[in-house]
Amino acid sequence: MTRKIELIGGGPAGLYAARLLKLKDPGLQVTVHERLSGAAETFGFGVGLTESTMRNLAVADPATAEQVRAASYAGHDLRLKGHDATVTLHGARNLAIGRATLLEILSTAATETGVEIRRGSDIDAAQLDADVVIAADGVRSSTREKYATELGVRSSLGRTRFVWCGADFVVESAFFAATQRGEDLFVLHAYPYADDRSTFLIEVDDLTWHSAGLQAFDIQTPIGETDHASVALLEDVFATELRGRRLLTNRTRWSRFTNLTLDRWSTDNVVFLGDAAHTAHYTLGSGTKLALEDAIALAEALAGESSIAAAFAAYEAVRRPPVERFKKLAHRSQAWWDTYRLRAGLPAERLALSYMTRSGNLTLTDYAAEQLESARRALAWLGDAVPDSAADLDGWVLSRPLTAPELTLPTRLVTRDRLRATTAVHEVTWSEPDVWSESADALIATLAGSGSLPVLLSGPATPEAVAARIDLGERLRLKGERLVGVFLEGDGGRAAAATAVAAARADFVVTT
Repeated sequence: MTRKIELIGGGPAGLYAARLLKLKDPGLQVTVHERLSGAAETFGFGVGLTESTMRNLAVADPATAEQVRAASYAGHDLRLKGHDATVTLHGARNLAIGRATLLEILSTAATETGVEIRRGSDIDAAQLDADVVIAADGVRSSTREKYATELGVRSSLGRTRFVWCGADFVVESAFFAATQRGEDLFVLHAYPYADDRSTFLIEVDDLTWHSAGLQAFDIQTPIGETDHASVALLEDVFATELRGRRLLTNRTRWSRFTNLTLDRWSTDNVVFLGDAAHTAHYTLGSGTKLALEDAIALAEALAGESSIAAAFAAYEAVRRPPVERFKKLAHRSQAWWDTYRLRAGLPAERLALSYMTRSGNLTLTDYAAEQLESARRALAWLGDAVPDSAADLDGWVLSRPLTAPELTLPTRLVTRDRLRATTAVHEVTWSEPDVWSESADALIATLAGSGSLPVLLSGPATPEAVAARIDLGERLRLKGERLVGVFLEGDGGRAAAATAVAAARADFVVTT
């Protein structure tokens, strides 16, 4: 193993990687450089951790895992507060912990192993005389910017604006809620992270950003300061959810999420992890989760390989596949929330089903296995006598007739031959993952002027392409102008077909 390792960034990724490296080889000289001077400057409120991440921590470092769990808030379920009802989405699964608390635990754990932490150290990687430099300096990584060409950096900004706040009380469960004032729509994600603290993350789309005056408030707020005008407005909008209290702030102002991908996670002796290497939208999980799992893999690779290059290659080989899978799921989740306005009027149970299946990692049956009655109510629009067994729902959904002026089908799942014998269709090939892009806009505009034939979306059989046309199907259905079918090959798509119809992403599904 190398003898001298310098880390840039004293967030969870950098601190945990430093500790693990020292645990594996106490003879290493490990230094963490943190730009901020102290805990008072720490950004953020609560962060979420999954049980799978906690299991990984327990294997890599049982002592730290135990401390993190002990300091975390657990036991809360997740609910969706719709305009007409509140629906439980799932039971207690995840943990949340204050970011400052997590950093304190990881800082102490790192120093206990002999790691040196230099606070107020804003340093350039080129200034460091080290065998390995680990860049863990977050989504705005200056280190990544320095090596952007070598790394193949690709980034884009999300469509909505969001702001992180806190509350000085514990909400009884994690929940989503939306408040509409005229055309302005404010969406709240709230969850508890301590006995007396909760995170309040609030999103607005572009229409609200302009019409509610938020853009003007943002322009008037000096860099590095809290947007107090926006905070005051949000306190009024969510007065009920806040129980009349004030929002907690910490240089709180509007941001757009940065979607970040690197073609390579290392160059020369510099390697990247956490948000410095990749991002996945916060509505699916936590950047902290990915950062800690990166740290585990990188420490393992540096301990187990004979050269720096081999270690970096091993680290990326282990981590890139799960990170990329997570990013694809998160991309779909992000798009769902970006376009929440289009679904806000749905009955709560239907909105809940759409939410739980938005990324494609859960099917109708998966959701119904835990929340059967909510799932059954969500399916009532398809007909009476919804089965009372989760295992029977897929078959029931696909057996429902489709009766519309443009098309009548005996079931929602038909073969190409049956469809041809019944009606002509406007078939479109689609495989791009972003169904809200300019090219998707152009397609939607073309279809709007091409008559009333049902649209059939076809394309490659890859999971990514199937997901893309299901999502495009939903976009077309949300416009409400055409019936939409999605082509799925083989029997393996039965669960996906039932879920697409149940969640109103397709009117019908076509197989070979």
